[in-house]
Amino acid sequence: MSRKRIDSSEVGLTPRTVTRRDALRILIGAGMCAVLSPVIARAATTQEKLDAAQLSYDEAQSKLDQIGQEYSAIADQLSQTQAQVGDLSSQIDAKQAEIEQKQTEIDAKQAEVEAKQQQLGDRMCSAYKSGGSSVLDILLSSATFEELTSNIYYLDKISAADQAMISEVKDLKAELERQKSSLETEKAELESQKSELETLQAQQEQQLEEAQAKQAEAQDLVSNLSSEVKELMAQRDAELLAAQQAAEEAARREEERRKAAAAANKNNGSSGGSSSGGSQTITGNGSLAAVQSAAYSVPSPGSGLCAAWVTRVFAAAGLNVGGGNACDMYNWYCYTSVSNIQPGMIVACPSAPYSSAAVIYGHVGIYLGNNTVRDNASGRLRTSSLSAWVSEYSVTSTVRCGWLGGVALS
Repeated sequence: MSRKRIDSSEVGLTPRTVTRRDALRILIGAGMCAVLSPVIARAATTQEKLDAAQLSYDEAQSKLDQIGQEYSAIADQLSQTQAQVGDLSSQIDAKQAEIEQKQTEIDAKQAEVEAKQQQLGDRMCSAYKSGGSSVLDILLSSATFEELTSNIYYLDKISAADQAMISEVKDLKAELERQKSSLETEKAELESQKSELETLQAQQEQQLEEAQAKQAEAQDLVSNLSSEVKELMAQRDAELLAAQQAAEEAARREEERRKAAAAANKNNGSSGGSSSGGSQTITGNGSLAAVQSAAYSVPSPGSGLCAAWVTRVFAAAGLNVGGGNACDMYNWYCYTSVSNIQPGMIVACPSAPYSSAAVIYGHVGIYLGNNTVRDNASGRLRTSSLSAWVSEYSVTSTVRCGWLGGVALS
């Protein structure tokens, strides 16, 4: 039986069905807020159940395949045993036919011996009753010496022939008895082998029945797990689809709020009061000045893509270094505390409680100097003080800093 991993296409989902990875990208891109965490929690739980069910399904399918192989092996062995039993039965029948043939020959020779013995007995009896006169008469009736000699010779020959015939019959009978005994021994050996094979055949038939029962049980388990996996897959995709729709709605509301705030600032004559603005802070030269300038010119790539924005800023400054998500940058490049921070360093945390993506991937920004951090949060570029940024992102993990790609800026 071939193994088959259940696919989403088997559960009849709509064209909008999304995978777990797709949903995660959607959540990151849309900047899911904390109010959606129950939906995410349910989706994760369902995914864990689905993963466990799929693993159980794979294990059960593997066991079913193994039982099927065992069943085939036992069936092959049983077939061979049955063939051997049939072959031995044929040999036993042939030996029995030979034994019966030998017995017929023995009986015939026995009758012949008995007839010769009877004939000799009759002669002896007749000779006794006649007092031996018949032999004497034959001798006395000889007219010449040559006839007498001839008669004596023939009498001797008749007696010797009778004895030789009887001896020959007895020898032949003894040989036939020996052959018969040998055949019976061979037959007994064949019957013993047949008995052993019949015992083995019975054991193999029992094993085959047990394998059939195991196979049926494993097939039922696989079928039940298949149904469970399909149900969980449909449930998972339904939850992810709901999360996608909620993320889209949250992104739409955030965009409306952002536009409303921008319009209000414009109407009030505000000049950079929003956290998304801020004046440029160019304090260095060379590569540092290039990074500081790019931090204000490179636009946001989208919600949840803080590490992507940092990578693009450095690339725009002519530094193709770094890569990975915020958690990667934290683990790879952030090696010291913020008390040692220098302009141009990245500052990051491995996890933050402000969105599902932040919990998994953390957050990262660029320290531009003058107590200023620039980052991409929820699709908006922000300028914050270092102390405020550290206070915000050190709630659940330690904030650290370091040179992106290990390259110190001049």
